[in-house]
Amino acid sequence: MEVIIIEIASAVIAAAAIIIVAIIETRNGKRHKNEDLRRQRREKETRLSMELMSACVDLSYVTSLAVTGGKTNGNVEAAQKKAEEAQQKYEDFIKDEAAHAVAK
Repeated sequence: MEVIIIEIASAVIAAAAIIIVAIIETRNGKRHKNEDLRRQRREKETRLSMELMSACVDLSYVTSLAVTGGKTNGNVEAAQKKAEEAQQKYEDFIKDEAAHAVAK
């Protein structure tokens, strides 16, 4: 009789442990899914932000040419050069990141 009670108690404890593990795994799965969704949103926001910065550089450059009628002074030329260098660095960064992502 005592052996049966011990076996039943062991089975109940094992079943409870399995249920607890299942609950924990379910919660972890939901958390990972939510983390993935947040990561995807951050990635999208970052891409949009980068596109916006690039568009601003392009617009600023074209605007500087339009305002000066194509005849720039030293300040405008320096600003245009900085914009071109920043844009080139940005494009290099994008290429490096793309290469890194492909290499994974």
